[in-house]
Amino acid sequence: MSKKENVKKIKRYIDEILNTKSSLTAKRPIKKDKLRELFCTVLNEIQFVNARAVGMKHDFNVDLTEYDEPFFKAIESLMRLHFSERQRNMINWWLYDKFLPSGDVLILNDNETHEEIPTETADDLWDLLENLNLKDEEKNPN
Repeated sequence: MSKKENVKKIKRYIDEILNTKSSLTAKRPIKKDKLRELFCTVLNEIQFVNARAVGMKHDFNVDLTEYDEPFFKAIESLMRLHFSERQRNMINWWLYDKFLPSGDVLILNDNETHEEIPTETADDLWDLLENLNLKDEEKNPN
């Protein structure tokens, strides 16, 4: 069953339950959703640029480090405007340390529960940073 058919079916159920005519509209993106999408896009692009530089060095012995450095410094400065040092450390770990050139992937475990913390995607990292932010706010409410 297609999404459109599912929506029609749900609408029909609502109409029957409420005994009235109803309408459904798509959820409008909220600011938080837009920030999340922008964050994921930025991190995926940085990850691509970094992988490209590593690939160029490995495959063609061309070092783009000096060329890319001003861009990375500008991006890091912008990150300082929005993220705490703890959050920036997590972002840097995800970008530069999590995915190894060998293809291996490092995992992150909770220090207390020893459970794996999902960090496969930039979206997972956004959730982690939001949780870190909430914990920091609980510790320092002012």
